[in-house]
Amino acid sequence: MGIIQNKIKPMKRIGFLIAFFVFFTANAQEVTDYDLNNFAKAYVQMVKLNTKAQNEMAKLIEKEGLDLEVYHAIDESKDSEFEPDVPEEDFDKYNKLQPKIKKIQNELEKDVEEVFAKNELTKQKYSAISERVKQDYLLQAKLHKILENIR
Repeated sequence: MGIIQNKIKPMKRIGFLIAFFVFFTANAQEVTDYDLNNFAKAYVQMVKLNTKAQNEMAKLIEKEGLDLEVYHAIDESKDSEFEPDVPEEDFDKYNKLQPKIKKIQNELEKDVEEVFAKNELTKQKYSAISERVKQDYLLQAKLHKILENIR
């Protein structure tokens, strides 16, 4: 009986490995050239939108008379017990800015969704392609070539 069990254990392992491989392969994001081209176009547009939004927010913060580092320190402290050692007036400036900053962020999200739709992508598909590209050197090379032609 020991001989039979010794033969079954490797069979179970092989079965497990095959099942794992099939599961992994089925869940891997297949990235076609068409998808990669759409991803590249969306990426370039999103970088432009993000840069524009970041510049708008930085100008608002500066216009309010708040240092960017102070703004970020206050912003990061909102979800923690830590409170930065800054004057109370900086907290007031921060609070005054928040509706304007939120408006820019909401516009950015809306614009990004439009970029996804325009390039036949969803947020999930974009993220899946991004993850797949991070893991695949051939896809990285293809993407680099596509980006060189777009820019």
